Amino acid sequence: MAKAFVKNYYDLLPAAPAKHINAHAFAFGLPATMESDTYGFFSMCEIRFGGAAITDNHKDADHCYFILSGKGYSIIKGKRYEYKVGDVMWIPGNSDHEMYPIGVQTLKFVVTLTPKEFSQTEPFIRNINDVVPVAVEGGKNATAFPISNPKNGGSKTIEFQVVEILPDGFIGGQEADSDQMTYVMSGKGYVVVDGEKLPLVVEDGFYVPKGAKYEIHPDGGQVLKLAQSFGPARLSSR
Repeated sequence: MAKAFVKNYYDLLPAAPAKHINAHAFAFGLPATMESDTYGFFSMCEIRFGGAAITDNHKDADHCYFILSGKGYSIIKGKRYEYKVGDVMWIPGNSDHEMYPIGVQTLKFVVTLTPKEFSQTEPFIRNINDVVPVAVEGGKNATAFPISNPKNGGSKTIEFQVVEILPDGFIGGQEADSDQMTYVMSGKGYVVVDGEKLPLVVEDGFYVPKGAKYEIHPDGGQVLKLAQSFGPARLSSR
């Protein structure tokens, strides 16, 4: 069975992605490290002033971008889409797309590529402030903001949400019914996966494999804020 892990952004080696200019990618998760093919990758990407991701097409695999800093725009199938901090940019498979920062600030985002259970969808942008928050099932004082899933325009390849866990809260005792890759946006805490406790700090990315029993806790009296993805989307989100 695949094993859970935690990696920090500052410990990852930058790579120059193909068809990118003045950009670097930092891969938290790849099929080889996850021992799974549900994600093509789960990465942090930065495009600096003057940079770009030039035209590409990933065929039967979906892209999900979550913007952490800066502003930018994409041209998808000839149409321009602009985004800002807190936005998800959904780029469906079989779509020619390119990406550019706006202004001088570096465009920084979490990006996933997921092929499993692909079905054709359309591009969209959605901000975290535009979704109705829900209580996390099996948690205490934990709130999810479901930005992209099969019920709201996404596809079965991936489910993406932002989660906030209050200092006295937790997500507990769940068995993962999909592979999970998550990025720590703020706060600190720990994840327990099949009995193994793994500490979490800002800019960590962590992997919970399908079938593992896990729980997530904040630590140090801080709110733990996570950008959480599931590939493919969980049955409960379909």
